[in-house]
Amino acid sequence: MKAISKYFAMCAIALLGLANTSCMSDDMDGTPSCDYDVVLEYKVGGSATETRAAVTRAETEDGSEDLNENKIDRLDLFVFDATGNLVKSLPLTDASVQGNPTKDYKHKQLESSQLKRSEITGNTLYLVANLDNISGITTLDGLKAATINKAATFNHNAKQTSFVMDAMMQDKQIENGTLHIRFQLKRALAKIRLNVQDDKGNAVAPTEYACQLMHYVTDGAILAEGPIANNALNTDAAASSKVTTPAVTQDNKAVFYSYANSWIDKTKNPYAEEPIDVSKQTYILLKAKYNGKDYFYKVPVNKRLYESNDAATTDGIPNWANYEPLYRLDRNTIYDVTAKVDREGGSDPENPAELKVLPTVLPWETGAEYTFNDAISIKTNIEKNGENGSEIAFNNATFGPKISFTEMNTNGKSWVLQTDSPDYGFIYADKINADGSYDLANVMTVITGNGTTTEVPPFYVVPRSVLDYTQRDNYTCHVYMVAYSPNMKVIINAPSDGSTSTATGTGSKTDMVFTQVK
Repeated sequence: MKAISKYFAMCAIALLGLANTSCMSDDMDGTPSCDYDVVLEYKVGGSATETRAAVTRAETEDGSEDLNENKIDRLDLFVFDATGNLVKSLPLTDASVQGNPTKDYKHKQLESSQLKRSEITGNTLYLVANLDNISGITTLDGLKAATINKAATFNHNAKQTSFVMDAMMQDKQIENGTLHIRFQLKRALAKIRLNVQDDKGNAVAPTEYACQLMHYVTDGAILAEGPIANNALNTDAAASSKVTTPAVTQDNKAVFYSYANSWIDKTKNPYAEEPIDVSKQTYILLKAKYNGKDYFYKVPVNKRLYESNDAATTDGIPNWANYEPLYRLDRNTIYDVTAKVDREGGSDPENPAELKVLPTVLPWETGAEYTFNDAISIKTNIEKNGENGSEIAFNNATFGPKISFTEMNTNGKSWVLQTDSPDYGFIYADKINADGSYDLANVMTVITGNGTTTEVPPFYVVPRSVLDYTQRDNYTCHVYMVAYSPNMKVIINAPSDGSTSTATGTGSKTDMVFTQVK
């Protein structure tokens, strides 16, 4: 009898061992027969949006501990089933929420009463950090639609107490009999830094200039998939009293924060004008000295010029997916701006001088600088019987002004001269026939040069096709030059005497405007 009992005892132990082995080897795709201990792993970082392939990446930059950009005070875990209904919400607010580092991740051991494996398999998990007023969530759609609701206490130019963050579960894996679920938290705010330089490239201390972030957003969605809260847009008019010495600085740069914002206007024709709503455009209003006198400057934080692929259309409709990233602020993204004050600006905050550039958008943990500086010298020569004309006529290139660039110094930068309309192009003067006609095959869409180019032969701006005047009286285009690394518009339309008027009578200092008359 003792032998039989011992036999059954050994069988029971063996079966128990098999059961444990089964739990450890289960791929978690089916209905679980047992539960694992669960460990919550998380880290802060990563971009909330994908950047374009052409973006130049720099060294990795972590969040600032001094500015509480990585601080975690509270975690809320949400579990939703396949239909989007809430299975469980788990607040974690005790002192151990920070966890102990495991490689690059911090981890929090969960009790079996808090979260079971059976509540994870087949479900969608979200983690929210530092939001103490989250309640009433019953569905995934409800969480996506919910906003942070801290607009009343948000201060865009102050050190933040903490940053609301979110993440969907990245992966899950079993290690030594324990189920690890992993999240990469992303901040709901965008960070903007301003570095000011004088005309010689020397850094200007934040105490020596004044600035203000304009049209920032005071509230945002809890999740990255949520809507942009344009109803929380701060649209106070610019006033000199609001332009003050930066309250928060980092590495001699002014620091601002804003929730996501978009200022694209899809009612506008992107081939004729910038498709933006200027009343919603986020920018920095800068007050700085040039030659000992205070001027006002408008410094865009994300404003890029059209690229050739942006002109693509689908069934004659602009491909707005190419334009939308150019005119918005994205969450968990850092905008590092260098403004070189090398010219006169505006005389009052309502009419600042705008710096037109081609910035890049980079993830928070990848910092890069782009410079608002067009210290490039180009002499523009315009000939039209002694006049500065801007009208051109089809098949009569000499009707418009003949233009050339000389004494060019682009500081080693390559450049491209282009228009914002596919209806126009360029032709060199020596390709014009004696009767004023020209071969369309000789019309160029752009004129390019490199850092050693010192002059551009005389050319005309001409139509590239016969235009339909039954639809509208005039066709208009802007002509501008872009120098690369950093990408920026170049002054090609300003008189040599430094006055505020333009050499051609139309356009801005960086743009010539041509109108094809009926």
